[in-house]
Amino acid sequence: MKRSVYFSILLLISSVIFSFKSSKCGLEVLNSYTQEIMGKNVGFYVKFKNSSKKSIDAFDYLVKYIDGFNELKGKKTFRWQSGNVIDELEPGETLKDGATNWVKGANKIKVLITRVHYTDNTTCN
Repeated sequence: MKRSVYFSILLLISSVIFSFKSSKCGLEVLNSYTQEIMGKNVGFYVKFKNSSKKSIDAFDYLVKYIDGFNELKGKKTFRWQSGNVIDELEPGETLKDGATNWVKGANKIKVLITRVHYTDNTTCN
């Protein structure tokens, strides 16, 4: 009985580790993870690193959802920004970000940094 339950869970849930490395303006995508359940991409997790010499207080990034044939199934733009509770990203620091989503047929993601804003009020596109 236990064996069939575990097997059923493995069939329903498949986690994919997909590291598409990208960087822009001193901000790097170290790795990304995504999860597919029953043919839909239900969420992702990304780890970023500030490789610049400036503190970062905001950045935008694009997540492209693709399938096993590298066909685009969807894309969404996300924003991270510091605030009252969240400190800015200092040089050398890493941060984890993620979101839930429902993209049918996607089992991989590509994360592309599109814009970075620094605490000295400069922006890099």
